Amino acid sequence: MKAALVEMLTVYSLLLFLFQPVLHDIYSTRANAVEMVLDSAIQKAANAENGRFTPEIIDGMKETLAHTFLIDPAGIAFEGTTVLTPRGEYIEGKLTVVSTPRWLFRNMFGAADRDSGTIVRYAKQMSEAPVR
Repeated sequence: MKAALVEMLTVYSLLLFLFQPVLHDIYSTRANAVEMVLDSAIQKAANAENGRFTPEIIDGMKETLAHTFLIDPAGIAFEGTTVLTPRGEYIEGKLTVVSTPRWLFRNMFGAADRDSGTIVRYAKQMSEAPVR
């Protein structure tokens, strides 16, 4: 009985030690990717030629996340300014991506209740589009 308990705890600890850092790294990489892609897109949207998030910019964000970072396109959602915004007003965007699991044993640490399952990033920048 005592040997079985020791083996079970050893296997649990070994799994936690080996795989938990990998899960956190994957989550962190995806969160950084979402932030970088949104920052790049809002710079394009705010420049003088666009003045809004165009369908091409939105599709470019989704394509970059899907092909470069291997995120499922069905799990990517975007909300933002899609109407022409004159210079001096703000363009906003919110990019939401389905998250990978952060905990190997979610129920043991109470993470099942707190983890939303999504990565959400928000950006806001002043428009440079000269609207006449």
